[in-house]
Parts: sequence; structure tokens; C-alpha cells
Amino acid sequence: MTENKTIGPGTFSGTTGEDGDRWLKHFEHYCAYKGYPEGKQLALCKVLLTGSATTWLDTLDEINSSFKAEFNKRYKTPEIIKYRSAKEIFSRRQREDECADDYISHMRKLATNVGITDNKVIQYVVLNGLRPHIAAYVTQ
Repeated sequence: MTENKTIGPGTFSGTTGEDGDRWLKHFEHYCAYKGYPEGKQLALCKVLLTGSATTWLDTLDEINSSFKAEFNKRYKTPEIIKYRSAKEIFSRRQREDECADDYISHMRKLATNVGITDNKVIQYVVLNGLRPHIAAYVTQ
């Protein structure tokens, strides 16, 4: 039997462990996929926000097309996180217990946080951090 997974963005509660940038991007992609007009997007957003994010939403005078700007003001990744990601992207190495796919995925996420879009730079960073035997295999 196959597992039934939803493709929706899931809920967002606004905790520090959640990535508001990623959630909003996934929400926008989902709404575009479904072809939702702005009104339906905002209604869905009201349902998906939980916890402190609901409390924040209730403080807004009205929910309209400026929602995205307001959401970014409140939940966009702080600059300090970007600086930590920049440091980590150039110093992190693949752990012994980490598969190459997980390492590469993590490094791509860090690159996105920092704003690195050049695939060549990302490739060099990833290659530099791969375990030596894997890096040797990749470069052959």
C-alpha cells in the first residue's frame, strides 16, 4: 500500500525553528499550482497559520494583498542567520554518518539562505566539503 502524502504547505506557527521564507515560498507555489485567486489564497493562509502566527495575524488591521510584505517583515530570516549560514557554507564538511544527498541538500539550503545563486560556486563549496573518497570519485 502506498502512503498518501499531501503536497500542501502545511501549517505555520511562527516558531524560531520554522523557516518563514521557505513556508511562504511553498505556500505561493501551492496556490499557483491550484490556480487560487488572491481572495482564496488569503482565506487559506488564515487557516494554515497557527499558534503565535495566528496571534500576529489577528493584530493586522485587514488581510489583503499586502499580506506577503507584512509576513516578510515579521517572519523573514534575520540577517544574523544569513551570516551564520555564510560561515557554515564555507566551513562545513560532510559528516561520516551523513549521506552525500543529505549533505548536498543542506548545502543548497544554506546557499539559498545566503543568496548564492551561482551554481558553479555551490558546486565548488559542495565538492570542498565532501568526504575525500567521495570527492575523488566525483572529480574523476
